[in-house]
Amino acid sequence: MVRPTRVSEKLAKDLEQLLQDGVWRPGDQLPGERDLASRFGVSRSSVREALRILELHGWVEIRQGDGTRVASPSESFGRRLRSRLHQEDFIVELFEVRRILEPAVAALAAERSHPQGIARLEELLAQQQAAKGDLYRFVELDMFFHKTLADMSRNAVLSEIVGLLEVELRQIRLVSTAKRYRPQVTLSEHLRILEAIRASDPEAARQAMLAHLSTVESSAKIKEVDR
Repeated sequence: MVRPTRVSEKLAKDLEQLLQDGVWRPGDQLPGERDLASRFGVSRSSVREALRILELHGWVEIRQGDGTRVASPSESFGRRLRSRLHQEDFIVELFEVRRILEPAVAALAAERSHPQGIARLEELLAQQQAAKGDLYRFVELDMFFHKTLADMSRNAVLSEIVGLLEVELRQIRLVSTAKRYRPQVTLSEHLRILEAIRASDPEAARQAMLAHLSTVESSAKIKEVDR
């Protein structure tokens, strides 16, 4: 039996066609949710879901408090990554990159920590605690936590790379988290990372991140691929 197309999926396809037709150019701001909902005769929740689908496919970039803009050609690399997300060996490689990068990012964040960054991590952790009953929001905040750590490294290249990886891994997170949703484990591990950052202890931050990634990979049931 063929699954009926959801309103959000149809809207995403319609918006994608407009993007392909050049109605909105790279860097352009898309109309707001209310405007799009009125224009297409759908609910704002359908608009939000459609925009998330477009972001997952690399067509747009959604920024908290700054609306949605059309992705630039330089972001086409992200689209190529997304096209391979169904391949198990590629997912393994993505997690391998995380194991290489994110412990180093956490160590740098601890070494270069500052009050504003620590306050932001504390805020995100509190929001995650409050969002335990909302899977999508919890995963979104998880992504923001890791991206904030990358920003705290004060290395623009690392921040860009980690930001890209976080977006690519969002769908994997949603699927794996839905299967084994243990928010308290994530919160506990994020707290360990935060405590190491507060203490300006790079090695403790590195080890805390390694332990966290090990849990994440176990939840996602990532297996090594023979090379």
